Amino acid sequence: MSVDYSRLAADYDAVRANEVVDRTFWLAAVREVGDVRPGERVLDLGCGTGRFSRLLAETNPVVATDLSADMLAASKEKGDFARVRGDAHRLPFRRNAFDATIVIMVLHQIEDHAQVLEEIARASRKVAIATTDMGSRELGVLEEAFPSLLAIDRARFPPVERLVAALRAAGFASVRREERTLRRSLPVADQIDRVRRKYISTLDLIPRREFEEGLRYLEAELPRRYGDRYEASGRFTFLGAAR
Repeated sequence: MSVDYSRLAADYDAVRANEVVDRTFWLAAVREVGDVRPGERVLDLGCGTGRFSRLLAETNPVVATDLSADMLAASKEKGDFARVRGDAHRLPFRRNAFDATIVIMVLHQIEDHAQVLEEIARASRKVAIATTDMGSRELGVLEEAFPSLLAIDRARFPPVERLVAALRAAGFASVRREERTLRRSLPVADQIDRVRRKYISTLDLIPRREFEEGLRYLEAELPRRYGDRYEASGRFTFLGAAR
């Protein structure tokens, strides 16, 4: 199963991007856990629309890369950082081209994560990864609305222990792991709109009928359960590794 990012690119920032969250949660974690320092050359692997590249470019020379031409096109309004279309399994960069690579919620979209980690080890000295452990993750009301969601995600996300082993096999001698919780509060109407526009890529993989029924369930259940304000939290895993 694969997500159609050419179709999702136009809505991607509208339903996913939040500069405060991007800066204070995602980017802060990959900087700290991955020891990504100002001035270091950074590869933003699976950059999407470039929302993290834009923030990183304030302090670091950045190259943003993605397989989707539509995502890269959507990144052009973010700034003048470098962009290269490329396949993570065969990165179009020389050995040691970067000091660090960041990989934020990307590995579950990749066919062979071990091969990709080997490519990252060839192209950079360090890596910082954001992922989630679907073996222990609970999706709350989304899981109620979409019964197949958790099973699809468990098949997509590589187990964290397997990632740690693959990092070491790729040549990263030092691996650090840290769990952090992201808490979100937003209007219920906004959360329903995010689901409608498939803010989680897995929603694009759910059968159409299940998605439509689940959306109707949320339109009724979220206001009943939460009132005007949707409150949610999710636990994410950050891995930092160095050669």
